[in-house]
Amino acid sequence: MKRWRYRPLQAAAVAALAALMTACAAFAPLYYRAMQQALTDITLSGATVTDTSVQLSMTPGDDFYDAGPLPQPEQLADQLPAAYRSDFHEPILGYAANAGVLPGGLTDPYGDLTWRSGQCDHLSFTDGACPDGPGEIAVSAADVENFGLDVGSTVRIAGATNQNGSSSVARLKVVGVYEQQVSDYWFGQSLTGRSGVVISTGAPAPPQHDVWITSRDSFDNAVVEARSSSAGYLVDDDAVGVDELLALGPVVDGLAHRRPDVGVTPVKVVSGLPDLAHGVQDQIDQSRVTVPLLMAQLCLLAVVVLWLILLAITEQRRPEVALARLRGRGRHGARRLLLAELLPITLLALVPGALLAVVASWFARAVLLPGDPPFELGWPFLAAVAAAAVVLTSVTLVAVSRVVREPVERLLRRVPPRATGWALGAADAIVIAGAGGIVVVFATGGLDGPVALAAPGLLAIVVGLLLAHLTTPTAALYGRRQLRRGRVRVGVSMLDAARSPATRRIIAIVTLASALAVFSADALIVGQRNRATAAAQQAGAPRVLDVDSNDLADIRAALADIDPEGDELTPVVRVHPPGNDAPDTLAIVASSFRKIALFPGGGPSDALWDKLAPPDAKPIDITGTELDIDVDDSTLTSTRVDNKRTPVTLGLDLVNQSGETLHTALGTFAAKSAHRHFHQLVSCSEGCHVTGVWTDSLPGATIEGRVTLRNLTARPSGEVVPLGPAEQWTEFYTRETGHVSPSSTTPDELTVTFQGQGVSPMTMQQRWLPTIVPALVAGPLPPGGSGNQFTLTGLDGEAQPAAKVGSLARVPASEPHTFVTDLESLQRGRPVLATDRVQVWFGDDDPALLDRVTDALSDRGIAVAQTTTLRDIERSYDESVAAWSLQLAALVGGVALLIALLVLVVSAVSGWRFRTRDFAALRMSGVPRRSIRSIAVAAQLPAVLVGVVAGGVSGIFGAQLAMPIVPLFATAPQVSTLDLDTAWWAVLVAVALSLVVLGAGSVLIGRALAARAELPRLRETM
Repeated sequence: MKRWRYRPLQAAAVAALAALMTACAAFAPLYYRAMQQALTDITLSGATVTDTSVQLSMTPGDDFYDAGPLPQPEQLADQLPAAYRSDFHEPILGYAANAGVLPGGLTDPYGDLTWRSGQCDHLSFTDGACPDGPGEIAVSAADVENFGLDVGSTVRIAGATNQNGSSSVARLKVVGVYEQQVSDYWFGQSLTGRSGVVISTGAPAPPQHDVWITSRDSFDNAVVEARSSSAGYLVDDDAVGVDELLALGPVVDGLAHRRPDVGVTPVKVVSGLPDLAHGVQDQIDQSRVTVPLLMAQLCLLAVVVLWLILLAITEQRRPEVALARLRGRGRHGARRLLLAELLPITLLALVPGALLAVVASWFARAVLLPGDPPFELGWPFLAAVAAAAVVLTSVTLVAVSRVVREPVERLLRRVPPRATGWALGAADAIVIAGAGGIVVVFATGGLDGPVALAAPGLLAIVVGLLLAHLTTPTAALYGRRQLRRGRVRVGVSMLDAARSPATRRIIAIVTLASALAVFSADALIVGQRNRATAAAQQAGAPRVLDVDSNDLADIRAALADIDPEGDELTPVVRVHPPGNDAPDTLAIVASSFRKIALFPGGGPSDALWDKLAPPDAKPIDITGTELDIDVDDSTLTSTRVDNKRTPVTLGLDLVNQSGETLHTALGTFAAKSAHRHFHQLVSCSEGCHVTGVWTDSLPGATIEGRVTLRNLTARPSGEVVPLGPAEQWTEFYTRETGHVSPSSTTPDELTVTFQGQGVSPMTMQQRWLPTIVPALVAGPLPPGGSGNQFTLTGLDGEAQPAAKVGSLARVPASEPHTFVTDLESLQRGRPVLATDRVQVWFGDDDPALLDRVTDALSDRGIAVAQTTTLRDIERSYDESVAAWSLQLAALVGGVALLIALLVLVVSAVSGWRFRTRDFAALRMSGVPRRSIRSIAVAAQLPAVLVGVVAGGVSGIFGAQLAMPIVPLFATAPQVSTLDLDTAWWAVLVAVALSLVVLGAGSVLIGRALAARAELPRLRETM
């Protein structure tokens, strides 16, 4: 150890490298454990109380089980194994009974009567007090208002069963009026909201009352007979960590699937803990890929660096080893000499390395991970430190043994003899062949497991070693050529680089470190990019508002008042037809949807959106409560299948503002008629569109003839609405049904010719009403289509003919198979069903805009169901083990560059005396100081530049090999937006940072060596 006093910088560098290697090894299990605890924390905090609790209940007589004795709640609570009860709070016990008011008439309410342990602490009372004795109950304020159950009143319900099997009558006294305090204590159950509600399947039924609260004495004293008993456990978040959650999952699952004894009612178990545990375990399994993938590269770099640095140090000790052997100490003595100097400093570095890992873990838990994961050392941390000690000892022993085995005559040489030329040495050939073979097998898909995780680093080692081997003869050849041309500075620099063993080490290490920095940067940004695009795809827009109404006209009017141009708001209606495989229909306003919706990777062109435009024909509008119309020159006839004539009904289709079609009959025609006048009551006080002219007759009867419609007049306004010209109407023809065609001589009249084939009714539609809706299609067309035509589900849930006008790779916030149509087209003539999902998509996540929209909808009596933001979904993706694991990439890249910088420092420190004497000799030879500085810098800088460039290329290829096995999501999104393309800007930043850090370090080191090149150095001896 005393020798290190003469080489303090070298000792500090070796200790720093050993500490970094130890920190890398020890940090991995600490971070791995912290991620698991953070995941458990956010999983439990983000889940519902139903998922994080265990509810046990028994109701004898349910299903096919015979009624049996009802166990007490304490007996149900004992069903949960005692070893796991410490993970929960004290159980909440309960009874429930039927409470139908006698005599059970249509005005007598019915409902539940319950007791729960500790219930009085979770209720507040607006009148009276909490029930404390048998037969006492508390009711809700709604029951007081609806049924007159004031404090002091009594009700009669069916009581406990007598010995003869009959039911007694229980008198219950109201002692309090409660308000429920919402908390996890109630397991998500609401006690109110039922009062006065009648549930009927057709026959008259009595109303319900809210849940009544009573004391346990009402059940224990047989005032009422319990229908069921229960015991609920609320999880203790402070007591449950990852180990406890993973253990609880199988226990609760086994309890839920336990087969009961014959004739015994099974215990019903309600809990989401098994699913939560399964999800946590899946993410933990994912982290077993990403964390080792990154840390394995870093540890590989640290081991290789330490090996090369120890080789450099032991080579510097060659004269000392030779002297020890000449004095008779032999190889064992020389080995002990070097080990006594090197091993203590490397092993002492275990302590600061372990402390550094602990500090890094604290930083990760405080800054990178959500929640407050506990600090845990554990045996994996100790095992990692022990493994680091073994590796440090082994590397030191191998490096020392390599030197002490050399003959004395070789040890006495200042520069050890090395093979010249282009041939590979045996050791380099073995390493390159082995590492290269692993990379090739991995690239061809024939390798997985732990070895596969080191493949990108091994690729960098292969490139670095090959490049280092080729650089030495290349530099020597180039240096001699420059000297012959008289370029002293360049020639000497190249020859110095070719002569120094440090050059090869620098190229190999800088290549590996730069590759790791580039790989880490690419992995980090690719992960962030994919999470961002997946969130955008799932969200659809910066904010999506679900509206609890199907009044689309009012909703669109409210949005138009706020944003008439459609730059910030757009209505969207999602139609989900029955069936798991049925494609959704997404009805949108293309002009605003194209500006607001998020399309990862780019959306459709404006030309494609324009193809969704509805027909540009103007509607025929009529406003009133009555209408008159003249029908002239009618030749309509209908012939039954027995060739007898039958009357023909003529009518109009009117569509009101809500999209409902009013099938309005005008009158019947039994024979030809020159003139008829019809008067009809209609529900068009707010306006209707005339969308169709139709005829109808008996089934199977043909319809032939024509009619001329004139003077359609709205009452009471008296406005005459022209039905012509014929160009406003769509000719109808099918081979099976028949032919309906329009014609007109003036714009004020419309002549309609019918030729039916026995299928009635027959309708001719106005052009404003689309017959075939254009659609953009994501996924294949459904079966049954013809060419580009198919059938989708309209707003009214009915089939709507459609035509594919373009394809989409994916539809925002939708399933893989979705049809996108124009909302205006679908809304014409079709009402919106209550099952349709009406949404408002926002172009900006602005709380002020949200408030304006909410207020505008509220003024129209429209409630908001829920709101989802892009930030919420991004947060859900970012708070996962997959994301946290990739955050290590930033640390790994930074540490890799730091290690490479240490290599430059150690290389300079190890041979600085020899280098400065060489530079002093050049000064004595007349070389200017400025030229010496250039030579000193050029001795290392080209090697650094070559290594950074080679490392960048290796990192890019390594990322392409490794990224397909890196988990990017906790659960793969339903619609894939996976993009593993190289993040070129991140790669360029990593390369530039490597050049700045390592290039600047190389320049500073060279200038520092040149500054020490004083002439007195020539008098120094070893």
